[in-house]
Amino acid sequence: MTYEHFHNMTIGELLSAQATRFANQIFLRLDKERWSYADVELKASSLAAGLRGLGLLPGDRIGVTLPSTPAYVITIFAAAKAGLILVPINVRRDRTDALARLAKTKPQALITFSDPKQFNGLDHLEMALGLRENLPELRFVISTSASKAQKKDGVISWDSLLKDTAPLAPAIAKPQDAAAIIHSLGSSGDPRGAILTHGGLVHNAAAIASRMDCTAEDVFLGTIPFSNAFGFTAITLACAVAGAQLVCMPHYHPSEALRLVKEAGVTVLSGVPTMFALELNHPDFNTAACATLRTGIMAGAPCPPELVMRAREKMDFKLLIGYGLTEASPAVTMTQLDDGPITATESVGIPLEDIELKVVNADDVSLPYGEEGELCLRGYNVMTGYWENPEATAQVLDKEGWLHTGDLAVIDADGPVRIVGRKHEVIIRGGFKIYPGSIEMILRLLPGVKDAAVVGVPDLIFGELIYACIVPDEHSKLTVEETLAYAESHLPNYARPDRVLFFDLLPRHTQRGGLVQKNYLRERVRIHGHAWKFGRNVDTDAIIPARHCNTADPRELSLHCMEDADADFVKKMKRGDLIVADSNFGCGSSREVAPLTIKAAGVSAVIAKSYARIFFRNAINIGLPILECPQAVDGINEGDEIEVEPATGIIRNLTTGTQYQAVPFPNFLRRIIEVGGLLAYAEERLAEKLG
Repeated sequence: MTYEHFHNMTIGELLSAQATRFANQIFLRLDKERWSYADVELKASSLAAGLRGLGLLPGDRIGVTLPSTPAYVITIFAAAKAGLILVPINVRRDRTDALARLAKTKPQALITFSDPKQFNGLDHLEMALGLRENLPELRFVISTSASKAQKKDGVISWDSLLKDTAPLAPAIAKPQDAAAIIHSLGSSGDPRGAILTHGGLVHNAAAIASRMDCTAEDVFLGTIPFSNAFGFTAITLACAVAGAQLVCMPHYHPSEALRLVKEAGVTVLSGVPTMFALELNHPDFNTAACATLRTGIMAGAPCPPELVMRAREKMDFKLLIGYGLTEASPAVTMTQLDDGPITATESVGIPLEDIELKVVNADDVSLPYGEEGELCLRGYNVMTGYWENPEATAQVLDKEGWLHTGDLAVIDADGPVRIVGRKHEVIIRGGFKIYPGSIEMILRLLPGVKDAAVVGVPDLIFGELIYACIVPDEHSKLTVEETLAYAESHLPNYARPDRVLFFDLLPRHTQRGGLVQKNYLRERVRIHGHAWKFGRNVDTDAIIPARHCNTADPRELSLHCMEDADADFVKKMKRGDLIVADSNFGCGSSREVAPLTIKAAGVSAVIAKSYARIFFRNAINIGLPILECPQAVDGINEGDEIEVEPATGIIRNLTTGTQYQAVPFPNFLRRIIEVGGLLAYAEERLAEKLG
């Protein structure tokens, strides 16, 4: 049977076909237990009959919150055989996250479990029971670990449904029908349920298995949660297409993954870049223990070439790089087993068969090979839309069937695709386009770095500055100087961070898969630097001497900022630092270039006890943040690390741990600062009124 045989098949038909071909072949493994393809076919058919026996009808949704166990795989195929639409929910989701997804899809049944010891006290069954009052359509809660007490709450035992051996009504699902609703996250942060079809998922799994040249002799390791499109298609379904074995892994840990690779004879090892980094850096890692590995996929995040190369060399196998997204079932491109070293490590390969690609500019015009633009794709694997969200669907799926990914890419003339970044995260510094993801993946390889995020902060001279926000390892003694030196040796000069800031934790979205809240982080670091102190009555002549005012060029003015107050100020300070002054700052003549000089020098804000009124007005006109806070001025010493939140008016002295309260900036003033001044703000408001 060729891979093409699976190009027009439902998920239920896939299992039935493989149970006929490989009846006694082991399909699922967990610890010492084994399930053959025939076993899984019988259990899935029984569970499907049990679910239909509850009164669930084809097209009804069924939620699943389970770890990556054989029960999950059986449930995937059972739902398909019953004509139900699966709604996977990751077990790491808290109540709020789970409810956000279930409330949109309105499942009639939810399959879950109870194992609080393994999940830091979180009892998923209790959570499911608590959700029922917010989900009126939820008629059945089914548990793979229901106790007698829980049965009294109306919980149905998963095992009891498996006992139903009544003949299943003929399957009515067709390849073009919805098989699963898997949630992704839009730019707004709200979860969107991508509707994926039977045919799209199985065809995509077959294409993945084909690209890896998988056979029934292979052994897959279930590292990626089956609730994720990567784990759902590229591991679970691709394994079934190959007639191979799947070693289930309910809880990922690098040492456990390494143990299973050795003891189970794993041949196909896939994962996100972080997983491979953890495995390679683990004390238990041993190249000899990876002797059975043949291939696998690194995907799910930007893949550093150094990490790919290291994994291929140290694990001694042909690791492939994949690119995809939930809305595409998910695989779009993959490298190939016989690719050369550059293509294999520095690209995401070529598109899978029957998938079209193009890159477009901001006007949606297709661009030639070698030019950068937004990557778009069209093919069998594209979702039919977001569940009951036509507005969100129209934002990414055009009338010709092209899915706009939001990723910037270059398609080389000979085929390979290079992903360069996210469209809405590009930093433009000094005319260069810089992609935070590429910097982040380099920084995360620095020993002592636990996490990293890169954001752009507006700057009058360079357009934007690059701020690297680093979370060091718990026992790391990493310094700013070491980080900058590492960046200098690993990044081109235009992409090196202007500032490195250390955090205990990065702010992450609770409802966006843990993604970094970059808008919030950008505001946190926008006014963040060291303090330079000045006394009373610093007038505009001290800020910018009259002898240098024969120009309006910000670059020229910036060279002389505060020259008559501190001749070495510009040489000593770094862009992003703050001026902290006593009373009556900016007094004297009404020199309008004084605030411009300060902003052009890279000063992120001025904190003073009081300001001359005309200086205050001129500062607002150009979007220079200024705050009045006598307590902060008295409490801050020169050199202290200061952080300001304009929205709240909070001034934090990170050196002493002291916090001060200034008057919060009103929304309109914050926006004036964000857009760079009053004129830009007025133009923006006028454009809004004109539609």
